[in-house]
This record gives sequence, structure tokens and C-alpha cells, in this order.
Amino acid sequence: MEELEKDPRIAQKIKRFRNKQAQMKHIFTEPDEDLFNPDYVEIDRILEVAHTKDAETGEEVTHYLVKWCSLPYEESTWELEEDVDPAKVKEFESLQVLPEIKHVERPASDSWQKLEKSREYKNSNQLREYQLEGMNWLLFNWYNRKNCILADEMGLGKTIQSITFLSEIFLRGIHGPFLIIAPLSTITNWEREFRTWTEMNAIVYHGSQISRQMIQQYEMVYRDAQGNPLSGVFKFHVVITTFEMILADCPELKKIHWSCDILTHGRFKWHLNEKDMEMICRALLVYCVKHYKGDEKIKSFIWELITPSKDGQTQILQNHSGLSAPVPRGRKGKKTKNQLLLPELKNADWLATCNPEVVLHDDGYKKHLKQHCNKVLLRVRMLYYLKAEILGEAADKAFEGTPARELDVPLPDIDYVEIPVDWWDAEADKSLLIGVFKHGYERYNAMRADPALCFLEKVGMPDEKSLSAEQGVADGTSDLPER
Repeated sequence: MEELEKDPRIAQKIKRFRNKQAQMKHIFTEPDEDLFNPDYVEIDRILEVAHTKDAETGEEVTHYLVKWCSLPYEESTWELEEDVDPAKVKEFESLQVLPEIKHVERPASDSWQKLEKSREYKNSNQLREYQLEGMNWLLFNWYNRKNCILADEMGLGKTIQSITFLSEIFLRGIHGPFLIIAPLSTITNWEREFRTWTEMNAIVYHGSQISRQMIQQYEMVYRDAQGNPLSGVFKFHVVITTFEMILADCPELKKIHWSCDILTHGRFKWHLNEKDMEMICRALLVYCVKHYKGDEKIKSFIWELITPSKDGQTQILQNHSGLSAPVPRGRKGKKTKNQLLLPELKNADWLATCNPEVVLHDDGYKKHLKQHCNKVLLRVRMLYYLKAEILGEAADKAFEGTPARELDVPLPDIDYVEIPVDWWDAEADKSLLIGVFKHGYERYNAMRADPALCFLEKVGMPDEKSLSAEQGVADGTSDLPER
């Protein structure tokens, strides 16, 4: 204790520990009340109808398959006709009418005419003057076959302008299909605004595999009397989905011929194979080693880790001195030159394929990486230590989805005095170790949502917005005209 008190940084260390403990307590604490969401008893959509006969009376009984608001498709239920809102039944029946198939070409650019005043949309909604200007600009670019970005400030109605722009196209006889790709936290708002402003049938394509299968079965295509899908005729006008669904390369979305072939030509992340990932990771770590100012043992460990073996595989390093070397603290000390000080550098022929100056193009990103290179290398070391020294064979099983309770992970005897929450025990420790290895450092919401760990059972799903923000995908920029 006396030695600790002599350390001038001990107060800050304790403060950081307390802050981290508070953060974990907030994320892994069960809500005080399990409040019932009234949306759960409000009908969102009707998916199907079934007619049967009562076994006792012989009378015909009608059931509707109901999707409830704020609940996924897989939790849809069959309900009696008398328990279903007639307006929703009418809406469902209107969508069962096979539309007239009529191909309409995009109008010529010289036929564009500026709308001087907003038309009256559904529910008597009208655009404000500045929103009308934005929608006219979108429409002008569409007529002239130009891609564009609507870059208004937050809160000015970019969603409304985009939806009314599609509505104008719809009114010109082009009924889609249109594809909206948006962050998970906003797709519900997109769906709501489509219903508020237009008569277009917009569906949200997201959720578990079972939910997506139900969407494909009930929401996407018309079927003949035998139940076979009719080619080229869609029930929907708009599909709203997320970046993650697109990046997952869903074959169901690929099959659809979109009005704009965004899935083929859009500037999404390219699909990386394992070899590509290894090359990029090696380039990142080489760059970090180059700028690392810490312990040479740690630098040596990382270098040996990323150096391919003779057969081209990653080396397995156990009991390496760099795994147990103390982490340097503070900014004082002798600064090394901005170069690799490793004798193996001259023999590193493999650097030709993963040179960070070639692989990493963004100077801003390299600057950011340089500032955080110590953190990157120490986290890589931590994850490797978790796999090699703690989890062992359980690491691969964890990635395969084996529940944490079935994995053999040795834990030291711990006196559980200061814990994040009252229920924290050895099982939670094991889930935390496995969760950090599976999901990454401080990805607490992802750990909480993982059914293979104990947290989902103990405290339930995390807030959807928090999970979405934690798993957010960085969006690239495009050389497109801006308003």
C-alpha cells in the first residue's frame, strides 16, 4: 500500500478504474421495471388470410396473420377476423390485387418542369418552401441522369424530401422497385414517413433469418394459385434495409432488378477474403510498430506475430517475453527515431505485399493510426494473450457459437468484493473474457446481445440505438455533386 501511495499517478488510475466500473454497471444492469410497450398490441401489417370451418358449427372462420408494431416478423400471430382492425384488412386486400404490368421509361431531360408549389400528399401533407426546392433539385438531377447528394442540415427534412422525390417518380408511372439503405436506428422512421406521406408500399427488410424468410414469403412477390412466385411482379414499391444487410450480400436482394443498379455499382465495401484481411492487418500493424514508442519486447512480439512462417502461416507464439512485458506509462523517456529498429527488417521480403505506404491511402487515417498506435498494439497483445494463454481450444469453439457455460476456461480464485452488479460471478467473468475475444475491446452492448454469453439471459437485450452506434459502419465519401 505504501508503494502505491508513492506513485503520483495512483489517483488517476483509481479514477479510471471507477469510471470503467461505472460504465460496465450501466450496461450490464437490468432495468428497474419491465415496462410493457403498447405498440405490441397495435397491428402493423396483415400478412396472410386463412379460411377454415368450425369443427362444431361448420361455420366458416377467418383468421389473419398479423405482424405487430415494434415486433419482428417471426413473432407474428394468427388472429380472428373480429379482433382485427377493418382498415388494416382493407389495406391488406388492396395489396393482393395484381397490378397492371406496364413498363415506363425515364422521361427525357428536356421535359423536366420545376414545381412552383408543393402538391398535397397523403394526409394533406405539404412541403415547406425550402423542402420543395430540395425535392425539385433531386428531381432535376434524376431527369438529367446525374447522381447527387442532398446535404441539408439535420432537422430540415432530408428524409421527407427524398420520399416525396420518389413519390413524384411514382406518380409519373415508374413504380420502382426502389431501394433505401439507411442506418439501423433510422429505418423505422423511414417506414413511418413513407406511410405518412405516400401511398407506396414500403417494407423493412431486416431481422433474423426467420423474419427475412417471412418477408420473402408474404411481402415481396405475388403468387399464382399453386403458390409459385410470379416473375418480375413485386408486391412492394420500396425496400428499406441497412448497410449490414447489403454488405452481407443477401442473395434475395441481388435477385431484384432495381430501378438503379446500386448493388452492382454502388461504392460499398468490397468483399474481402481471408488473404486480403491478412494483408491489411499486417500493413496496419507494421505501420503501428514503426511508430510505437514503447517497450522493445512488445514491439518484438508484434513483429514476430505478423511475420509469416516459411509455409506462409501465422506463427504461434507462447511464453513470449513480449506477452508479459510491463506496459510503459507516461510520455517521458527516450524517444526513438521514426523507423523500425528490428534486425529482421532487411530479410522481410513479405513487406512488399503489405507495405503500409501502399495499402493505406488515407493520410487522415494514417495520422489517426499513428496517434493511437500504442493502444492498437497493446490491444492486439491482449487479444492474443486471451487466446493463447487463457482460452486455448475454447477460443475456436467460442467463434463457432458454443455457449460460454459449456466452455472450459480456467479462472483464478477471486474474492468478489467490488463487482459491477450484485449478480456478477465467475460465469460472468468467463462470459466477459470470451466476449472481449469474440467482439472486441469494450464492445459491451454486442456482448450483452450475444446469446452464447450469460448477459442476455440476465439483463436482456441492450438498447437498439446503443447497439447500432457501437456496431456502426463507417461510410465512405463519393465524388458527387452536393446541394
